[in-house]
Amino acid sequence: MLKKALSAGAIFAFLIGAAAAQDTGHFDVSLAFGGVLAQNSRNGTGTVAVEPTNSALLLAGFRFRFNRTNGIVLNFGRINDSQIYVLPPDNYRVQAKINEYSGAYVLSPFHFEKLDPFFFAGGGALRFSPGNSYIDGFQSPFGAAHQTSMAFLYGAGLDYPVWKRVGLRLQYRGLIFKEPNFHLQQLVTNSKGHMPELSLGIVFNF
Repeated sequence: MLKKALSAGAIFAFLIGAAAAQDTGHFDVSLAFGGVLAQNSRNGTGTVAVEPTNSALLLAGFRFRFNRTNGIVLNFGRINDSQIYVLPPDNYRVQAKINEYSGAYVLSPFHFEKLDPFFFAGGGALRFSPGNSYIDGFQSPFGAAHQTSMAFLYGAGLDYPVWKRVGLRLQYRGLIFKEPNFHLQQLVTNSKGHMPELSLGIVFNF
């Protein structure tokens, strides 16, 4: 996992350097709200399934443009959901806060008078912080602990100017990561989770 993260970081640094060698751009700050449509997954034998709940999303971003085409973005996201593990005949539910720390290369290949589409790809980390836990609907602490998963980030969006340096940003984002088990062996799935997100926010350009 560490080797993959270092390789991704090296590629990211190369892209930053290549873009920075071009002309100077500007930066923007955004704040968005949206929703996460959770995807279910299960282990290879089908004996353990993970069924996260849908949830609301708060997303903040800082994007620096080296020019009209190339840029980078740094993100912080917050999600509150429940991770539900189905181990028949029992269900284990962990209420969790998920913090996203990510960065991505942003490509803006097309420019129109009122629309500025963009695409992005990068990576980061998801920090799962457990809260209350339940077994079969009854509150029951079972030792869930904080856990961090590396994540791959991809997506696309549109910027729409509304007034001077203020605009709107519509985004579709996807995060692919290893499903957490909160350091509990019985909840291990070794499967990949996928969090598709749709958000709408306000952008301040500087």
